[in-house]
Amino acid sequence: MITGTVALPHGITARPVRNGDKNFLAKLFRDNRTDLQAIDATQDFIDMTVDMQLDAQINGYGSTFPNAIYLILEKNGSRIGRVTLDVGPIELRLIDLSFIKKAQNRGYGSAIIQWVMNAAAQTRRPLVVPARRDNSIFVTHLIKAGFQEDTSISDDVIARMVWFPTSDEMNGIGAIKPRKAASGNV
Repeated sequence: MITGTVALPHGITARPVRNGDKNFLAKLFRDNRTDLQAIDATQDFIDMTVDMQLDAQINGYGSTFPNAIYLILEKNGSRIGRVTLDVGPIELRLIDLSFIKKAQNRGYGSAIIQWVMNAAAQTRRPLVVPARRDNSIFVTHLIKAGFQEDTSISDDVIARMVWFPTSDEMNGIGAIKPRKAASGNV
């Protein structure tokens, strides 16, 4: 469990979500749901739909991942994003990672994925990352890092990507770096 502030690459820090972060998290969700903003409907209907989706996400995470860790990402004291992790008995799961628009496409996401890969290796667990199929850049990045899709837990919208640390990585002998995924089915 993370109780304080954790230093991450690129000068980013992570800390647990606080009550005062609620409005930031709601705005972050709304700003990043461009798919919902593009609905051909009135703004009131779009706002209601976004609010319902946010409530469903919050309640869904709470019931599906009761032991999830909710973190705010900050840079230079300003909130720039969030990451939600679930440390299960078998796997580490990256549930959600999102950034404000100004912090996107700066390599921060890759740094957070690398940090979570390190955590998976240290805890001797595979890492599961959901990736929207329409986000081909993210899926390609995960494949280059050594992830492969587990089709048994994927669906038409989300590809569940899995990364398995090597024995050297789990024992701290080898650095985690991009590699070809193991062949075969997950």
